[in-house]
Amino acid sequence: MTGNARLETGRTYAAQVDTVAGVTLIAGSWALFAATALWVRMHAPPWVVDPLLALAGVGVAIGGLLLLSDVSVASWIVAPLFLAVASVVHVRALFAGSGPLRT
Repeated sequence: MTGNARLETGRTYAAQVDTVAGVTLIAGSWALFAATALWVRMHAPPWVVDPLLALAGVGVAIGGLLLLSDVSVASWIVAPLFLAVASVVHVRALFAGSGPLRT
């Protein structure tokens, strides 16, 4: 399915099952996450790092949703929000002062 799909209410949402876009978005977001968590985090202030990590999380969520069919509108809202927060919390927990991967 390409373009927009029409809901019964007349509103539209992004069409799903776009394998190339989904995989590309996941790979790009993973690269952004890895670069931010491993390098940028050590050279930039938190107000730069946290939005980059959140953006990477949103990209992974949207890329994953693009690989699925029959995704509800709620998934398009909840998944990106959840992974935006989770990616920041994940890096902060792993690289915290007493975390397992502190540097």
